[in-house]
Formats: sequence, structure tokens, C-alpha cells
Amino acid sequence: MRVGVREADVAAEIYEILARGVNGKPGTDMTNSVFFCASPRTGTCHLRWSEDVFREGSQLNLELGGIRHAYVSAIMRTYILGKAPDRLRRIHDAEVDGMEAALAAVKPGRTCHDVAKAFYDTLGKHGFKKDTRCGYGIGIEWLEPTASLQLGDTTVLKPNMTFHLMLGNWVDEDFGYVISDTFRVTEGGSEVLGKTPRTLFEIPV
Repeated sequence: MRVGVREADVAAEIYEILARGVNGKPGTDMTNSVFFCASPRTGTCHLRWSEDVFREGSQLNLELGGIRHAYVSAIMRTYILGKAPDRLRRIHDAEVDGMEAALAAVKPGRTCHDVAKAFYDTLGKHGFKKDTRCGYGIGIEWLEPTASLQLGDTTVLKPNMTFHLMLGNWVDEDFGYVISDTFRVTEGGSEVLGKTPRTLFEIPV
């Protein structure tokens, strides 16, 4: 992702890496594994790349999944070419605090509602809100229509359940932000399946 590079070329690099995989194990079934929402379309989710080129100040909300034998681990991160504006920095800090609160609330015997409430309460303290659920069951295929991390979902958490803690926040037509991790419920809490830092990635120009 650099000034003057086409969105399509960045997407091609991502797909190549996903297909090659790691440790000699290729990725599989990547038909719908990359969502690519770049400026000025960051206020909309689940878009694809275009023929546009990146410019200084361009933002990319990227969602992708590592897929192996139909098992999925999803992740979302936000990137910007140059220094992030204050509004983007503030929502990033709020969402990271909310994510950490949600993960701290994960324990067997608690409910999806408990995890969602921890997130929404923390986000609200920063002056932001999210109008949609903050996660869903994931595992075999991207979306398992089983349980949602949302207020009112009384599904009880049990060890080895997996969820995509999905904190996409599409605020205005031309402004949005994403961060997410996939986690597994353990005997004593949660295990995040990825190792990517919870950073707002500012790429030098």
C-alpha cells in the first residue's frame, strides 16, 4: 500500500499470500475472504477493491480470513497513508479499549450478552456507539448462524466456542473504522487466534 499503487494490485498481493499459506500449508477456498473498503468508501462495509489508486491520506479498512480446510480465522485492521487524523485516532483508541473489555468478559458460563455489554459500555465512555452486533460465531465457514455477540443473546459460552469479535463501525457515508480478532473460549477465559498488534497502521509517505 503506497501512494500511486492501484487498489487492485494491493488486493492481488493479499490473495497471493493467502493462497500460498504458511509453513508449507496453503490456504484454501478464498473466494470471499477479502473485503477491501478504501477511501472515500470507508463508511461502507463488505466492499471490494476498485481501479482507484492510493493517495496521501487514503485509508483502507481491511477484513480478511485465513482459511484452511474450511476453518476460518478472521481479522480486521485499519491502515492510512500518512498521519491519522484526530477523529480516526480517537475511535481507534475507543474500539481497542472496548475490545479488551469484551475479551476480559469472556468466561465459560457467561453469555454473549455479557461480552457485548462490556464492549458497548466501554465504547460509550469514549463518546462513541456502535449500532450493530459486535461479533458472531465463526469456525467452519466464515459465518456460523449460531450465536451473536449482541445485547439480549443469552447463549451461554462454553470452552472451544469460537467467535469473530468484529468491531467495524461505519459512522458516516465517508467515514468508518474497523478492528477485529477471532477468539476461542477457553476453560478460564479467551484465546485470541491471531498475533497482529491492535495498531492503527500509519504508513509513511
